[in-house]
Amino acid sequence: MERIRLIMLVCAIASVETQAGAQTLDDAAVGSALQAGVTKKFSDLISDCVATPGFGEGMGASLAGGIQPIGAYTVTASGAEGRIAFLAADAKRLYKPFGLSDVPPQLRDRSMLFVTVTPHAPKKSSSSYDVPSPIERVVLKSKADPNKVVQPENIELSPLEWGNLMGGKVQGNSAVATFPHSVTKELPPGDIDIVVITEAGERRCKIGTKDRAKIIR
Repeated sequence: MERIRLIMLVCAIASVETQAGAQTLDDAAVGSALQAGVTKKFSDLISDCVATPGFGEGMGASLAGGIQPIGAYTVTASGAEGRIAFLAADAKRLYKPFGLSDVPPQLRDRSMLFVTVTPHAPKKSSSSYDVPSPIERVVLKSKADPNKVVQPENIELSPLEWGNLMGGKVQGNSAVATFPHSVTKELPPGDIDIVVITEAGERRCKIGTKDRAKIIR
């Protein structure tokens, strides 16, 4: 009887370790993601879109000097593999090293959805200077049921600064929000809105049904 209990305990421990390992990318999987990023062949690992203001939103909110806080944002959603590939591609573009040793444990976590929000640089329009408003939060929202909203487990905001054509400087930020797949799966089937909440209002774009299937496990 004691031997049977010992065998059952060993099997239970092995099962837990197997499940934990399945949620963590091993070195081979990380290496494949890094190679995908370096060769820019990772479109199947991500979903990207451009978040913009709703119709008429922010148009009356002029800041000093004719500045309008209506700039857009590139949004990239992915699992762990896509996030690593995205960072590897960016590192190559900037001639910066990014290898196996640069990938921390949190980026190997296959149970998480990563949403990166990068503001577009300010630009001069016909009547104003359009800038992205500072980001405060990022949430996911069902298009089928707008009452279903998922909050991030964590969000990191990084400050940015641009010079403008009038000789001044514009402050902004970028964001990386993480959401557990177990929570995002609770959203109703169909498209998901990525809502970027800024100081000047909401900016949004969507993860389509097909992309949702490939990046949310």
